[in-house]
Amino acid sequence: MENSFSEIESLDLIKQMINTAKNNLQHGIGNIFLLWGYLVSAISLVNFILLLVLPPDQKYNSYVIWCLMAFGAPVHIRLIRKMENQQNVITYVDKIMSYVWIAFTVSIMTVIFSMIFSAILVLPAFTVVEQGHEFLRWFQWLFVTPIMLCLYGFALFISGKAYQYKPLAIGGIICWIASAFLIIAIHHPHILYIQQAVLTISALCGFVIPGHLLNQKEKSHVQGT
Repeated sequence: MENSFSEIESLDLIKQMINTAKNNLQHGIGNIFLLWGYLVSAISLVNFILLLVLPPDQKYNSYVIWCLMAFGAPVHIRLIRKMENQQNVITYVDKIMSYVWIAFTVSIMTVIFSMIFSAILVLPAFTVVEQGHEFLRWFQWLFVTPIMLCLYGFALFISGKAYQYKPLAIGGIICWIASAFLIIAIHHPHILYIQQAVLTISALCGFVIPGHLLNQKEKSHVQGT
C-alpha cells in the first residue's frame, strides 16, 4: 500500500513539475521571442534592401547594420529581470534552458568574431587578393546565416520539447530546413539576397509567431484564473 501511494505521489509530483514548467514558459518569455524575432527580421529586411540599392562595390558594407543587434541586449536583460520577479518557482528545466540559450549566444558570437578576425587580419596577411576579387575576403560570411539558422533551430527545438510547446519546436524545424536550403544554394548568383529573405521569414516563423502565441496563451491563462 505504501509503495502504491508513493508511486502515485511521484507521478503527481512529475505532473506538477511539468505544469510548473509550462506556466513559467508563459510568464513574459513571449516578449523575449518577440524582441529578437522582430529585431532579426527587421535588420535582415533592411539588409536586403541595402543590397538592392547600394553600388556593387559597396553592397557588402550593408552587413554593418547587424551591429544594431547589440541594442537588443539591454532590453533583453530588463525583460529577464522582470520575468524573474514574476516567477514563483524556478524549475530545473528553466535552469537548463537558460544554459542552452547562453550556449547558443556564445556559439553565435564565436562564429562571428572568428570570421571578423579571419577577414580583417588572417586572410590579408597570408593571401594576395587581386583587385576585382575582394569578394574572396567575404566568401566565408556566406556561411554565417546558415550556421546561425542551424543554431536557431537547435535552441528553439530543445525549448519546444523541454516545455512541451509545439510552435517553438516547429519553428526550430523551419530554421533547420532554411539552413539546409541556404547551404545547398550557396553558389546561387543571388545568394546574398536569398539569405536575407530566408532569414526574415525564418525569424518570423521561429520567434515572432511563437512569441505572439505565448502572449495570447498567457492572457487567456490570466483571464481563466
